Amino acid sequence: MTKPEKITPMMQQFFDVKEKYPDTIVFFRMGDFYEMFGDDAVETSKILGIALTSRDKNKDNGMPMCGVPHHSYQQYLIKMLKAGKNVAICDQLEDPAQAKGIVKRGVTKVHTPGTVIDDAALPATDNNYLATVYKAEKIYIAFTDLSTGEVYLEKCGANYAGDTIARYNPKEIITSFNSGIEGAFEFGGSFSETLASREVMEHYSVGAMKSLGLDEITFAAPIYMALKYMQRVMLDVTLLKPKLVTDDERVYLDSVAISTLELVKNSRDGSEKDTLYSVLNHTNTTMGARTLKKWLLSPLRNTNTILRRQEIIEFFINNQTTADALRDQLERVYDIERITTRLSANRCNARDLVWLKNSTETFPTIKYMLSSCENPHIADLTEEFDDLNDITVLIESAIEDEPPVTITEGGLIKKGFNPEVDELKDIKENSRQILLKIESEQRAKTGISSLKVKFNKVFGYYIEISKAYLNRVPEEYTRKQTLVNAERFIIPELKELEEKILHADSRLVNLEYEIFSEIRRQVSESAARLRSSAATISELDCLLSLAKTAVQNDYRKPLVGDFDDIKITEGRHPVVEKNINSAYVPNDIEMDINRNKLTIITGPNMAGKSTYLRMCALITLMAHIGSYVPASEAEIGIVDRIFTRVGASDNLAGGESTFMVEMVEAANILNNATDKSLIILDELGRGTSTFDGVSIAWSVAEYIADHINAKTLFATHYHELTDISLTTQGVRNCATEVVEHEGELIFMRKVRPGTADKSYGIHVAELAGLPKEVITRANDILRNLEKNELSPQGIANTPKKEKKQKSHERGVVQTMLVFDDHPVLDELKALDVDALTPLQALNLLSELKKRANK
Repeated sequence: MTKPEKITPMMQQFFDVKEKYPDTIVFFRMGDFYEMFGDDAVETSKILGIALTSRDKNKDNGMPMCGVPHHSYQQYLIKMLKAGKNVAICDQLEDPAQAKGIVKRGVTKVHTPGTVIDDAALPATDNNYLATVYKAEKIYIAFTDLSTGEVYLEKCGANYAGDTIARYNPKEIITSFNSGIEGAFEFGGSFSETLASREVMEHYSVGAMKSLGLDEITFAAPIYMALKYMQRVMLDVTLLKPKLVTDDERVYLDSVAISTLELVKNSRDGSEKDTLYSVLNHTNTTMGARTLKKWLLSPLRNTNTILRRQEIIEFFINNQTTADALRDQLERVYDIERITTRLSANRCNARDLVWLKNSTETFPTIKYMLSSCENPHIADLTEEFDDLNDITVLIESAIEDEPPVTITEGGLIKKGFNPEVDELKDIKENSRQILLKIESEQRAKTGISSLKVKFNKVFGYYIEISKAYLNRVPEEYTRKQTLVNAERFIIPELKELEEKILHADSRLVNLEYEIFSEIRRQVSESAARLRSSAATISELDCLLSLAKTAVQNDYRKPLVGDFDDIKITEGRHPVVEKNINSAYVPNDIEMDINRNKLTIITGPNMAGKSTYLRMCALITLMAHIGSYVPASEAEIGIVDRIFTRVGASDNLAGGESTFMVEMVEAANILNNATDKSLIILDELGRGTSTFDGVSIAWSVAEYIADHINAKTLFATHYHELTDISLTTQGVRNCATEVVEHEGELIFMRKVRPGTADKSYGIHVAELAGLPKEVITRANDILRNLEKNELSPQGIANTPKKEKKQKSHERGVVQTMLVFDDHPVLDELKALDVDALTPLQALNLLSELKKRANK
C-alpha cells in the first residue's frame, strides 16, 4: 500500500500498524466505526459488499476508505475470515474524551482463518486446522485445531506432503521452507530443534519430549511453529497432548480415495449430501459429528479396537430403550470442546458458561445409565468420565440462566451468590422504596409529618423541613441550605445511601465482571476434566449413531480379523441404496490372495460396475471403523491401504491431461500397494489410443497379480483383459448381467462369474439421446469392424476404397519389415523388465514409442 507524502497523525498511526501487519486487513477504530483504508478498503468493500468512499474527496488521489459499525463488527469479521483473509483489530486504547492529543491505538487481536475459536465463525461439524510444516530429512507436520486444542502429528516423504495436507483440509498452512504449496506462507526466521523442544516442553509442563509420547525431537519443530503463530495472533490456548498418527494404526487413505469414494464431501458440489458420512451420521452433538468424520478419514487397523466398537454397537442395537434414553441426554450437550478452548483463552462469555452447565447437568444421568449397562466395554467408558458436578453447582448458583452476550454491561450474577451484588441490585431496583423508608423513619423520629426527602444535582439527597418545625430538628442533622420558608439538611445515613445509589450502576457492572472472571478462572482450572469427558461423549455419540444407522438400514455385523479374505454376501452400496426408488439388487464379492486376488469385471456402462467397485471399498472401510455393514454377511480381513483409480479427470491447472492423471494415480498405486492393500481400478487406460490403453491396462493388471498380490477389483471396457486369467494365477473374470429383450437392454445390476460378450456402448449412446443418424452409422461401422471389413483407421473395404486399403496394408507390411532392424527393437531385447518399477516402465514405453515413430 502506497503511503501519501503528507498525512495526518491519525493516518500515520494507521500506516505504522499496517507496516507491522502487511498481509493483514486492518480494522482501524475511529469513534463508533472500524475504518479500512487504501488497498484494505478496496478489498474489504468487495468482500462485504459495502460502499467504498475516500478521504480527501476533493483530491484526485484521495485515500479509498470504507467502514463497519464497531458494535456489530463480528458479522463482518466472519465474512472476511470465510473469504480467507487475515484481520487485525486496531482499537482505541484510551477514552477519546480523556486523551491529550491523538487517541492512542494498538492491535488488540489478530484473526486468521486457521486460528478462529469463536463458534459463529466456525463450521460446527468440521475441524478448523492450522497446518505447520517443517522440513528435515522428512517432512514433519502438525495439524492444530485451536478451537478444540487438538494436535495431530504426521511424518512423511516430500512426495506425500501435499497428499497428507489435503487429507486434513487445513484453513492455513505455514511452512519452514519455500514449499510451493498453494496458499502456504513461510514461517520467517530460523530456529533450532533444541529451542523448539524446550518451548514445547515448557508449554506442556513436561521435562522431556518422550513424556509427550514423541521419540523424535524433530516433532517439536512444527508444534513450536504453531505456538509462535498463536503468539503472533495474540491467542493463548492450552493445546492438548499431541497425537502421533502412523500408518501402523490406521488404514491409509490418500486424497484420491477420499474424494472418489465421497466419504465426507460429494464430487458434485462439495457438500455432505449423498456421502457416506451423510448416511452414517445420526449424531446428536457437534463434537460427535466431527469425531465421526475423523473415524471415516482414518479407519482403524487394530482388530481389538474394532471389535470393541462392534460390541458396544451390538449392545445398543439390542437395548434400544437405553440407547434412545442416552440420545435424549446427548441432545442437551453443547460443544464442550470449543467452549473449553474459549475458557482457556479468556474468550468465554456468560452464555458459554450456561451452555457448559446445561451440558454437565446431563453427565450424572449419562454416567449412571452407562454404569448400568451390562457390557464391559461400556463400563470402560465410565472410568474416565467425570460428571463434573462441582462445575454444574458453581455455574448454577452464580450465573443468570439467560445472561447477555456481553460481559461488561452487568446482568451476569444471580441474587444470593454475593452479598454486595445483592445489595447493589436492591439499591438499583428499590432506591425509591428505600428513600421512602428513610423518610418515614425520620418523620417518626422527629414527629415532623411534613418532613420530606428530596434530590437535586447540587446537593444530592437531602431532608427538607419547613420553618415552623425547625425547633424539632435533631442535633445530628447538618444544615446545607436556607430557603424562605424551609431549610435543607443532610444526615450520614442519607449521604451513604446517596453514594450507593449514584454509583450502584457502575459498581454493580464492575463487580459482576470481577466475579464472572473469577468463576471463569475457576472453571478453566477443570479444562482437562472437561476435555476428557467431552472425548467420552464424542465417542459415545458416534457409537450410538452407528447403532441407529444399522437398525434403520438393516446392516449386519461383519467378521473382522487379521486374515486376508474379503467376502461380502448380498452387499449393497450404502449411499446408492438410500437414493433409488426401486429395490436395490445386492451383489456378492469374494477376494483372497490366492484364487481370487484380482477380479476383472466387464460389462456395459450403466450396468453397475462402478457401483460394485465402490460398494466393496465402502463396506471394507465401514468394517474398519467398527460399523455394521450393508450386507447379509461379511468377512473383512484387515487391510493397510485402500487405493482407488476411478473416473476420468483432467488437471489442466497443473498441466496434466486425463491420461497423465490416470498414469500418476496408477504409478502411486503400483509403487505403494502391498499384499495387505485393497485396490479399486475403474477404466484404466483411457485418454490414449486403444492399443496403448489395452497394453497399459494389461501390464498393470499382470504386475498387481504377479508382484503385489493385493486384493484388486479391475473394471474395464477392454474385453481383451479377460484373457489374463488364462495365463496368470489368481485372476478371475466377472461380468455385469445384461438381458436383451425385443431389441431393448435390461441391466440386471448383477455381477456374476464370466465375461461380457458385448459392451452395448451404442445402446447406451442411444439412451443418452444421440441423433438417430449417428446411431445408425455407428451400428454399420460396428458390424464392419466385427467382420474385419473396416480397418482400425476407419477405412471401409468398399470397392471404391479397396485399392487404397491394399496400398495401406502393404505399407504396414513394409513398416514391419523395416522395423525388424530398428535399434528400438535391439534395446527392447536387451531390457531387463523385472528390474523396472512400474513408473519407469511407463516412462520408458513412452520414450521408445517416440523414437520408433521417428
